[in-house]
Amino acid sequence: MRYRYHLNLAGFLYLAVTLLVGFAATIRPNNLLVWIFGLLLGLIVLSGIISGGALFRISMRRLDPMNGRVDRPMIVRYAIQGGSRFIPLFDVRIREIPSGQDDSSDWTTFAASASAWVMHAGPGETVHAEAVFVPRRRGRMKFNRLEARSSFPFGLIGKSVTIGTELETLVFPRTCRIRERAIESLLGGGIGGGRSGPGTGSIGEYAGLREYRPGDSVRSVAWKRVRPDRSPVVIQRAMPSPPRLILVVDLRRPTAQLRLLAGADHREREEEAISFAASIAETSINLGVEVGLRLAGIAMPDLPMRGGRRHLGRLQAQLAAVDLDAERLEGNIAIPPPNVASVVVIHVDRVDPTLGHHGAWHLLPANLAEFAQHPAELRAWTTVSPEASRHDSGDAGAAA
Repeated sequence: MRYRYHLNLAGFLYLAVTLLVGFAATIRPNNLLVWIFGLLLGLIVLSGIISGGALFRISMRRLDPMNGRVDRPMIVRYAIQGGSRFIPLFDVRIREIPSGQDDSSDWTTFAASASAWVMHAGPGETVHAEAVFVPRRRGRMKFNRLEARSSFPFGLIGKSVTIGTELETLVFPRTCRIRERAIESLLGGGIGGGRSGPGTGSIGEYAGLREYRPGDSVRSVAWKRVRPDRSPVVIQRAMPSPPRLILVVDLRRPTAQLRLLAGADHREREEEAISFAASIAETSINLGVEVGLRLAGIAMPDLPMRGGRRHLGRLQAQLAAVDLDAERLEGNIAIPPPNVASVVVIHVDRVDPTLGHHGAWHLLPANLAEFAQHPAELRAWTTVSPEASRHDSGDAGAAA
């Protein structure tokens, strides 16, 4: 914990006037000048005591923030408690302090500075404040130090307290809404599902017979079949299982070796491929599709095919944690057969049909403009034109 005093412009001018009055009172002693000089000095001392005493032994901590997302507000909340038993907190600014090191995960590389404000907190009272950051890129965002600063009551002399406390959070990739018909095309037959799952219910394909239980619907009773003791039996049916989709992001080729047109931003093209995968995953899971994720070329575990908001968070966290500066791995990855799940392979530069089975879809970042529900939203961050991408790879978006 580090304490510092700060003299702003108003305080500097006030101090200059105080010194002039003190110099005049010294040269020509006068009761009025001496009283004015004493009053000016007293206000300086009072300002330092109030602002310093309120921040003495202050307690600050971050409340775990929710994961952020590129170009969307991320709220960081703080809990602040004054350390004085008698002096309350007034007009306190809470802000993050850069680490001061060449660290790519420092919060300054993600978002502009933001601060939280506490108007008042009584002695021993805990209050909450929040700052709003807008991340510009995905990845691991790290906070290192907190600073509380106040110049109450006169705004002349401020005092700041710096506390070292680290916290790391993930910034998810940028996403957009994908058209429902596009998801249906990728699934090859709609999003209603046509397979029988392991569960049982009142609808679906025939799965067998069982004894009647209280509460069973009368419509499920098999009237032409009875048990030897003449008790009724019920038709048991298999519940339809949701469709499945596996997303494969092809990151086997290092950034510097991508085969792109001259002038293209290689790293930005990789980020667009990751955002494309995140957009398909988010829209598909919201439509009831089970989605899995595999990263070709990156040493990260595969995510199985699941559904639900919690699994969507795991998918986005996996994509957010991709380190494009890490060593790339060569070779293909295991792909399940077509009767297990639909496969969508997202390439960065050119389509490689060897990655995936014969029914897999091969897409490029430029195809996102064709799949997006609102293409106008992509103009602010999509830098690659579909024409340029097709020039690189030939026919993109067709099944290999």
